[in-house]
Amino acid sequence: MDTCKISDFGLSLLGKLHKEKKMVKVPVRWLAPETLATGLYSSKSDVWSYGIVMFEIFSDGAVPYESVQNLKEVRKKVLKEGLRVTPPEKMPKEDQVIMQLCFTQDPANRWTFEELKEKYSHIDDGFLPRFNKMLTNGKSNKRKGVIATEACMKT
Repeated sequence: MDTCKISDFGLSLLGKLHKEKKMVKVPVRWLAPETLATGLYSSKSDVWSYGIVMFEIFSDGAVPYESVQNLKEVRKKVLKEGLRVTPPEKMPKEDQVIMQLCFTQDPANRWTFEELKEKYSHIDDGFLPRFNKMLTNGKSNKRKGVIATEACMKT
């Protein structure tokens, strides 16, 4: 069976927790509220970021919180107003539920990757064909990728 792995090695960290001292040039649109507030990265903040990646995949690479141009404003709205990305219309309902669970405000109550894996194992076997169709936009065997720009790294 083929395995699709999505990663950003630029943000890979050793260990379970990492504290970013200077929150400069960080991907604000992908960060969990606790990371935006404290600079603390954890596996739970990674789950939040995974939810954002789900949004990107099912929205054909749309920018998270695209209607908010200023990243300081994105930070404020996520922290103070509970701003979240809206599930894309073409995202299947079971994936919408999973994505929204990734955005649980309190990291202590947010799912772990192990729980996400378990949830995916309970979704019908149609998930991988749906995922592959979404990646190919239903047209060809070429996989469509999402390219990150420097815009996501500016503060």
